[in-house]
Amino acid sequence: RSSCKAILNPFCQVDYRAKLWHCNFCFQRNAFPPQYAGISEQHQPAELIPQFSTIEYTLQRGNPGPLIFLLVVDTCMDEEDLQAVKESLQMSLSLMPPNALVGLITYGKMVQVHELGCEGCSKSYVFRGTKDLNSKQIQQMLGLGAGARQPNAQAGARGQIPSQGNDIFNRFLQPVHKCDMSLTDLLGELQRDPWPVSTGNRPLRSTGVAMSIAVGLLECTYPNTGARIMTFIGGSCTQGPGMVIDHELKNPIRSHHDLEKDNAPYVRKACKVKSFMIVKY
Repeated sequence: RSSCKAILNPFCQVDYRAKLWHCNFCFQRNAFPPQYAGISEQHQPAELIPQFSTIEYTLQRGNPGPLIFLLVVDTCMDEEDLQAVKESLQMSLSLMPPNALVGLITYGKMVQVHELGCEGCSKSYVFRGTKDLNSKQIQQMLGLGAGARQPNAQAGARGQIPSQGNDIFNRFLQPVHKCDMSLTDLLGELQRDPWPVSTGNRPLRSTGVAMSIAVGLLECTYPNTGARIMTFIGGSCTQGPGMVIDHELKNPIRSHHDLEKDNAPYVRKACKVKSFMIVKY
């Protein structure tokens, strides 16, 4: 039943005659699917056998679309932490499927969307970290608006993959096997955010804008398709949409007691921004 979220396991009580199993948690009776019609006490499904700790299912679906990994990296980290992130990401590229699509966004005071289709030089689009942009504005600034699409592109089709010959879309999301070397070099060249941080201040982090841009990029290039935005954050958002604390260290970040007493001035706006991004994504 839709109200029961449990899965079949060796601890469930099973009625083989009625083809029902009882949930361990809510005690609800659930019917077996049609493909389990032949089960019996002598012929049990793998889910009921304790020795089978892992069960894999083959789902009969249409084209699920490509695997997409969009990396969003905070460059305001300490040098040691940033180096560890860079090395981990470089190693992870070798573990991704060759046909998986990957993209890179870095941010500090400003947000940079990196092109992966450029050969011989690094190129990125820079956004201010204080400006709240909607998806349409982001797409237009990246040159991914409706006018940039091919005439026969179907934006609403689930899993629709833009033509591999369409450089407009390939600029920011490339198959791993095509951009492995260039992305590895790009990650290796990443530096800490160049904007100076004076004594007594926090670095200016534009996490909210970086996430909005990531969502807008995926929304335009691969609409109605599952993707993973992987964010590597070294601290709290201190400017722009989603900020939870200002840049002055004399102002401590809100505590649980501040939340209880409604004494956290940035929380409501930050929650609103993040809730909107969750709905969009």
